[in-house]
Amino acid sequence: MRQPLERGGGRAAAASAALRAARMYLWDEKDARSLESVNGVFGGLMDLTAVDLPDDALYHLCGPLPFTQAVRSRLIERGIAPHDIQYEVFGPDLRQADVA
Repeated sequence: MRQPLERGGGRAAAASAALRAARMYLWDEKDARSLESVNGVFGGLMDLTAVDLPDDALYHLCGPLPFTQAVRSRLIERGIAPHDIQYEVFGPDLRQADVA
């Protein structure tokens, strides 16, 4: 059985609480639960139609390149300005495949 999400030992929720208007939503492909205080927990792949997207918000994405590209495109389709979307990419180092 999978354990409930506890990303960063609750640090993400604490950082979010420091921002008065911040909202945090979590998605998990299989077992959507959280020990953190968040605005919503959803099962399955990320579906942005499940949440309100404020016009005056900044959006920060973090994940593998295909994920960040897909979610960024969905945000733009929903009317979010590209300059309001920030992202950090992480995942396997694809350059290692060139070495083998």
